[in-house]
Amino acid sequence: QVTALLIIAVIVVMAVTPARAFVASLITDIAGQLFEVTDDYPGDNYDGEEEIIEPQVMSLAEALAVFPHEIIMPTAVPSECVLDEDHVQVYVGEDAGPFANSMELVWLASTGGCFRLWITEGEYWSNGEIVAPDAVEEISLGSDIAAVLIRGGWDADHKAWSNEYGQLRLRWPVGDLFYELTGTDQEQLIEIATSTLE
Repeated sequence: QVTALLIIAVIVVMAVTPARAFVASLITDIAGQLFEVTDDYPGDNYDGEEEIIEPQVMSLAEALAVFPHEIIMPTAVPSECVLDEDHVQVYVGEDAGPFANSMELVWLASTGGCFRLWITEGEYWSNGEIVAPDAVEEISLGSDIAAVLIRGGWDADHKAWSNEYGQLRLRWPVGDLFYELTGTDQEQLIEIATSTLE
């Protein structure tokens, strides 16, 4: 009877989505960054109200003036990629919420986007990121800098992890900040990232 009750209890727990996500997840540290690994779409477990935080859009010069940290810009940028210096997205001040002290820069080419660079304080990822199994791996940038490579992302329409478009994110520490490049060419992302460390 005890065994039967335990089996029933497990079935009941696993039938509840938030509980299933908790049971099926694993917290892991990769290159000094925390990740929660699970097959369960995390959006189903979010019980808070959705909050929309709009960035301030300004020129690169203005962004660098208001940002509270010194920024090291990448130098190994492909010649066809040009920084959009007039539309830097900046999150500063009390209204920035969880994005406080972050900025996003975009490099464009005539054929479309090249890559994006997100720069933020370490606290932004302090609670970890929820990812699918086998989506994250450690990448070495030089002799003593470890980065994280993330393949794909959560698809809200299908409620599953997807890498249909080959999206890659490479994240690494630069001083007190974290940099994250988004693109589709792994070797290019590694080369750009390494240029911020030289």
